[in-house]
Amino acid sequence: MAGAAEETDILISGGGVAGLAAAAAFGAAGFRVICVDPAPPVTEEAAQGADLRTTAFLRPARELLADAGLWDRLAPHAAPLQVMRIVEAGGAPPETRVVRDFEAADLGGAEPFGWNLPNWLLRREMVARLADLPTVDFRPGTGSAALFTREGEALVTLSDGARVRTRLAVAADGRHSPLRQAAGIGVRTLRYGQKALAFAVTHPIPHGDVSTEIHLSGGPFTLVPLPDRGGVPASAVVWMERGPR
Repeated sequence: MAGAAEETDILISGGGVAGLAAAAAFGAAGFRVICVDPAPPVTEEAAQGADLRTTAFLRPARELLADAGLWDRLAPHAAPLQVMRIVEAGGAPPETRVVRDFEAADLGGAEPFGWNLPNWLLRREMVARLADLPTVDFRPGTGSAALFTREGEALVTLSDGARVRTRLAVAADGRHSPLRQAAGIGVRTLRYGQKALAFAVTHPIPHGDVSTEIHLSGGPFTLVPLPDRGGVPASAVVWMERGPR
């Protein structure tokens, strides 16, 4: 016979950037939180399975991160985005036709448009923040296995057999979210006939906190500032190109 279910305010399925940020935000607000993910987070850049992509946070997101007690941890590692440079280079031949710079100061205040951080580092700092929150129970290596919903609560069965009764279940477990599917929430998928390649590079010329978006016929080629790597300027690259739908 199964034991009694644990009780919590919020159960979050998913320990990526979204799930960990949600756990920190709810925990900082005083809610009891259980956050599960079947895979332990990779929090070192050189480790196998590290997420080498980056995430840019705009001003409203910084306010949320501050409320969650995360921003003071993240700010020293963030690359500010002070200028957004748009380059029109579509058509044939692919050459620069129009360049426009948009300054963060145009929005008022001294803050940049946003800040860019590596995903593996976000996980490291977010996991450390959860350890400081007494109402958050982070369980890496455990996932959600089943969901039963009622009008006022949900009962989630975890992969280790434990059951959790929760007022709110958050599906932060990816685009093919098992928890979302278990809840019967459908999705609408739109395909644009494009593929994306994301990677990071170092370069000899400083980026000057300028995010550059070059619009080509196949899609945008974007360089987003990153913190220097060993004293050498670095940027994240997102390269969009035509591909099968």
